[in-house]
Amino acid sequence: MTILLLATGGTIASRKQADGGVTVALTGAELLEGVSAVYTSDVEVLDVTHGPSWNFDIPTMTSIAVTVRDALAEGRASGVVVTHGTDAVEETLWLTDLLAFDATAKGPIVFTASMRNAGEPDADGPSNLRDALALAHSREGVGRGGLLCVNGEIHEARWVTKTDSQRTDSFKSFGNRPYRRPPAVGRAEPNVTVIRSYGGMDGEIVDWHLGRGARGVVIEGTGAGNVCNALLPGIERAITAAVPVVVATRCLTGDVAPIYGGAGGGHALADLGVIGAAELNAAKARLALAVALAVDPSIDAVRSWFEVLA
Repeated sequence: MTILLLATGGTIASRKQADGGVTVALTGAELLEGVSAVYTSDVEVLDVTHGPSWNFDIPTMTSIAVTVRDALAEGRASGVVVTHGTDAVEETLWLTDLLAFDATAKGPIVFTASMRNAGEPDADGPSNLRDALALAHSREGVGRGGLLCVNGEIHEARWVTKTDSQRTDSFKSFGNRPYRRPPAVGRAEPNVTVIRSYGGMDGEIVDWHLGRGARGVVIEGTGAGNVCNALLPGIERAITAAVPVVVATRCLTGDVAPIYGGAGGGHALADLGVIGAAELNAAKARLALAVALAVDPSIDAVRSWFEVLA
């Protein structure tokens, strides 16, 4: 069977240019040239986009996820490897996990990336790609959802995050337990925004996003999911307008919990109808909300969807 390689750009496909900046320069086929033929003889390449992952919006990430899912579900590949930029790889990986988990019963879905560009003498891209292809050829990745293979390690989509801007061991997983993926319909709502809470902020930012068409709002709170009280009027207006609001924590570990009362406290937010994101960071909560909204945009349905995920 064929392993499908989806090349999307990123540092793994980049080299330093004459102006000193590092930009995407290599195709998927050129990436394979740095890997032994033992791993590449049955690989089919699909260049789906070439650019920095920090620009990937929800439709772009959804397109990658659906391409991966269909290749496995339709029997056109026995495994899929996606090369991706490190800046947002955990996001596309997580969205793919939510939209394509069932397809991993037929073959592994493995993302990989690199922290050093292809022109550096100690570039980590070739070894990461080799390891990802080896995992895609094996049975070890079957049925496990989206996986990230970097720096000699395998990470699951829900738990992994980038922790350092430049170190090759940047990716760490915080947590590891079984969980259920709620239903998905193969698409995601693109108009979901993230607001970071901080003391003294202008609470009208919620209304600004609602006025721009936001269909869902994620607030990155502090601690166990507490937010600046200036946001409360906007949160209430969002919920009154049937726009789900999800609160996440900026902490690396630990769940959102309705502990604190008073204006902006997690207990008070729950009473307003705000939905907790469990341990998901704001970026992953945004994508989970985007998937939930595509299934059923009502607040009660979104809340039930998150309860299954938690």
